[in-house]
Amino acid sequence: MAKIFTLTCNLLAQHTLDFGAVKEGGVNRAKSAEFCAGGKGVNVAAALLKMGADACAVIFSGGKTGGRCEEFLSEKGVKFLAVKTAFETRSGFVCRGEKGETTFFEPDTFLPDADFENACALVESRADCGDILAFCGSAPNWGGKKFAALKSLVKGKNLRLVCDTYGAPLKDLFFERSEILKINSEEFFAFANKNLAEGFCEFQGKTPAKFFGVTGGEKSAFARAGGAVKKFEPRKIAGRAYPTGCGDALLASLIKALAQSGKCTFADFEAAMDFATRQAESPLIYGL
Repeated sequence: MAKIFTLTCNLLAQHTLDFGAVKEGGVNRAKSAEFCAGGKGVNVAAALLKMGADACAVIFSGGKTGGRCEEFLSEKGVKFLAVKTAFETRSGFVCRGEKGETTFFEPDTFLPDADFENACALVESRADCGDILAFCGSAPNWGGKKFAALKSLVKGKNLRLVCDTYGAPLKDLFFERSEILKINSEEFFAFANKNLAEGFCEFQGKTPAKFFGVTGGEKSAFARAGGAVKKFEPRKIAGRAYPTGCGDALLASLIKALAQSGKCTFADFEAAMDFATRQAESPLIYGL
């Protein structure tokens, strides 16, 4: 099976706090607290490793917070390549209360172009022709130099590109050739500025991605493969839902299908959606 590299441009030191009833404007003490290293690429790599795939998270680690994330990944047995950066890794908080989960993030960490180019060089030194590179999550201060470095890496090593991003990188990568382009409905709306059903019909033909899918959590999802378009309805969850990391589990399932069969199909997408729904029924992040 091909090696898989997940490029995580915005590493996260994630603190999950579990509350009962939350009192606004008052003191709230958590019933429990957990720490984990996060970011879409980390979660995807961890899930793929648990699925038996050969995956490695490429991260940018800064300061004591970044060091703690590295220690966590080492303890969990998650393979990673770390590029040391001068900027402190961001922290985030997932707060669970009676009404569900609310997530808070610190401002994105600045990512120098030189650090991004170093990460591309790390992958280039370890990747073989036909391996998979997954560009996951946000990429702070995205610009032409980062885009050029990524394209050079993919073309030079003939890597199979997978994208799940938003904002400035999505505006570039949407129009790049890739094996899989998967985004969620909120990111798609910001990109297309139209409702999902109408926007998907209009924009699905504009990306050269071989497989293009847009998910909406509990809402309808759409996908295009082989020139055909299909609508999917996710299974409903009877009890409480824990959405953190579910989209990453879905992406990992799609990447595994690509690594095994060389393509992604509607059946793979439907199976990935069902897998993500099962993860939403558990408070744990799959693989971590």
